Amino acid sequence: MAAADDRHRLEVAERQLALVQNFMPRLDSKVTALFAIVSAQLAVAALNLTAADLPKWYVTVPLAVFLAMVAWTYFNLYRCAFPHLEGGQASLVYFAEISKRRESDFVHQYMSVSVTDLTNDICGQIWRNSEIVSCKFKYLKAATQWAMGSLLPWAIVLIAASFSNGRVPLVGG
Repeated sequence: MAAADDRHRLEVAERQLALVQNFMPRLDSKVTALFAIVSAQLAVAALNLTAADLPKWYVTVPLAVFLAMVAWTYFNLYRCAFPHLEGGQASLVYFAEISKRRESDFVHQYMSVSVTDLTNDICGQIWRNSEIVSCKFKYLKAATQWAMGSLLPWAIVLIAASFSNGRVPLVGG
């Protein structure tokens, strides 16, 4: 009966690991979308500014605020896309640790591991992946908040440039 319980725990742990891992593509797709949106904001601002606009304080000040917010957004998006992956020493489940082994060593070690040890390894991976997902979410949330905050200075830059040049802001080429 103990072997059946161990196998059941292993199956439950595998399902839990899959659930945690399913959050990563969701976060990564949001990173891509936010990167595209912020890049488009930057492009629209660049299309509407001229060298003559830059000496004017009412363009330069909101532009500096906008660029600082965009820079911080990009930094947070980068941290979300490339989280800290240290840990999982000697794991038979964690990809970074698996890649350190020769193929034959990995196969031999994996085939000889007990169900209990494999379950423990998977539980450790669940914990580590949860840490990674939590970190990615934190950086995505910060990036989203800074991107939202950049909308007001971005709009001010566009309005100030349009008044300065006597034209409506361009959205396309």
